[in-house]
Amino acid sequence: MGPAELTTFVLLLQLSLVLANPTRIIGGQECIEEEHPWLAAIIDNENFICGATLLNQDWVLTAAHCYERGKLQVKFGVHHKGKPRGDEQVRDVVSTFCFPDTPGTTNSTCPYEKNNTKHDIMLMKLNASVTYNEHIAPLALPDRAAPMRTMCKIMGWGQTEVAEGPFPKVPLCASIKILENHFCQDAYPWWHMTDNQLCAGFLEGDRDTCKGDSGGPLVCGRKIQGIVSFGSEPCGEPLMPGVYTKVYNYNNWIQSHI
Repeated sequence: MGPAELTTFVLLLQLSLVLANPTRIIGGQECIEEEHPWLAAIIDNENFICGATLLNQDWVLTAAHCYERGKLQVKFGVHHKGKPRGDEQVRDVVSTFCFPDTPGTTNSTCPYEKNNTKHDIMLMKLNASVTYNEHIAPLALPDRAAPMRTMCKIMGWGQTEVAEGPFPKVPLCASIKILENHFCQDAYPWWHMTDNQLCAGFLEGDRDTCKGDSGGPLVCGRKIQGIVSFGSEPCGEPLMPGVYTKVYNYNNWIQSHI
């Protein structure tokens, strides 16, 4: 068996293992309750629709494709969705800004970016400041880009099974690795990967964000390096790592708003 045939055999074997176990958990375990004080949930009509990250008392960061018209709220300090502790806080979203909106923008580009994802990043201004506590605290912006092969953490209340299944009551956490962008370019040939995006995951599959995790953080060394943008469907497929917005490239834009 030559090198090309061997590579094909290995890939087919990996795929057969995935198909044989269509309900496996996508590599996550329940987050430690004190591990995610910056993790927030965007709510539309009491439904969790996306994750978000608290940057300071008045602003959260999420993905542009999480934009929805109408009244959105952000919930902070949540762990178990059905068992509140009493220190959770909810705020209304009063303004949304998508790149390259300036602080004085009155006509937000978010409705356009929602379906574009070229710059899949959105800032949300809250109607009132949150109060920090044990379960609510901000996550720092990066002071440099994460090097290749850096191990980072993903977290969220998104789907936990490859097949359609229930959403978890608690956020799940998993560790994944920053990969070269060409791996994501190969996985999604219809998409043009840019330097404003990160590729992260494992080529073996198994650990991945999924439906409902959009907008949540990719945390590397207690800094937000990425925002969950898109990935494979079903989630966690071999050779199909996830695509994340590269936050470091938007630092100046973010700082101009917050």
